[in-house]
Amino acid sequence: MFAEDNRAFLAGQYDARRSPEHALAARAADQLLRDAGMKVPMLPCHFRIAPAEHAALERATRLLADAQDKVLAHLCATLTAAELVAMFEVPPEMAAHVDWPALPSSGLRMLRADIIPTDTGYWFCELNHFSGVGGGEAYHAAHLHAEILGRPVTGISPFRQLALQYVTECRRAGLTRIVVLDTPGHRAQGYGQHLMLQRYLRLLAPDIELAYHDELTYPAEWLEPGEAGRTLVHRLVTFDDTTDNGAFLARLRACGAVLSCMFEAELKMHRRWFALLCDPAHHHLLTAEERAVIEQYVPHTAVVGPGDVDAMVADKDRLVFKRSYLYGGRGVVAGDQLTAEELRDLLTRDAGATWYAQRRVYASTVDLPGNPGNPGASGASGAEGASEPYHLVLGMYLYGERASGVVVRGAADSPVVNGSRSAGMSWAFVV
Repeated sequence: MFAEDNRAFLAGQYDARRSPEHALAARAADQLLRDAGMKVPMLPCHFRIAPAEHAALERATRLLADAQDKVLAHLCATLTAAELVAMFEVPPEMAAHVDWPALPSSGLRMLRADIIPTDTGYWFCELNHFSGVGGGEAYHAAHLHAEILGRPVTGISPFRQLALQYVTECRRAGLTRIVVLDTPGHRAQGYGQHLMLQRYLRLLAPDIELAYHDELTYPAEWLEPGEAGRTLVHRLVTFDDTTDNGAFLARLRACGAVLSCMFEAELKMHRRWFALLCDPAHHHLLTAEERAVIEQYVPHTAVVGPGDVDAMVADKDRLVFKRSYLYGGRGVVAGDQLTAEELRDLLTRDAGATWYAQRRVYASTVDLPGNPGNPGASGASGAEGASEPYHLVLGMYLYGERASGVVVRGAADSPVVNGSRSAGMSWAFVV
């Protein structure tokens, strides 16, 4: 499995720990992330994944996305918009901008599946349907790290895959401009401006006009119907990062611009989805392959109803509790991190909030020397030879039918691994 397969691979990199190349490689990779506007540090290494395991995770990602589309189509055919709003707890400000008739259509498929590697297999923990999902920069930083170490690797950047999807869509729809749309608040958080995506777009389609803007700098003349109608907008921010409850994005769509995704994406990222996929009531909608993938890769997930709290509290040490519309690791609580009284209060204090309980799986760990954020340091504490175990989470990207993976995120201080919660990141190349 992933951690075991990488221990010898990482040891080969650390054999050169005292050499100038290792320190240079770590610093250069981290500098690449900083130049890309990223605040997440680089882990002081790159990883490998076996071809068969990579292919299996690629297949599972596609099948889970297909299964989700089928269940979504069924829900849209059998529930009213008001019932969907209630099921997915859609804030009123967001609900006003959701194109309910268009919800069942897949549109441009763009997602990152987050996957927990364990000592016995892999488990999917989230499907993040969003054009601005992060982490792709790690491919480029890890590729540079390997090159400077003199251990070259090959792979495909997720930004290459996304750029190809956009260029294909522009050619199909007659679009001649792509705008990368940010907000000042999101930019300040250090998730980058998808500069690598912009580079691929310039190389693949130099005839397509390319620009980076936020809602304050977006040219007013591009909102005119003739101009808006030739524009594809790459959305970098989720609803909670907008400053106007999504009004500017809704205005762009109303003017005729094509958006990479609208708030329908937030509904497809809702944490109810794994409970829906695990619900046998929906399995008649799915193929045998899709049902098998859910059984193999999705930890059992259920809605925590008012009558379920006692049982969930009693079983808390084997569960993870999640809420929706919270990102960056927020709204995720391991049951064993709270007392029974604290968990009961968490699950019941807000009557309008729905929690989801997921069977906990334990991420594999690998011992990593070096200190993310201080590349080239000798250990996590800076002491020569020091190391500590890092919990790992992987990410498989899927743009249309083009997959790219896997990003590796690791954290030593928390089993909840996310780039905004003291994690570093790198990439696993197919080797």
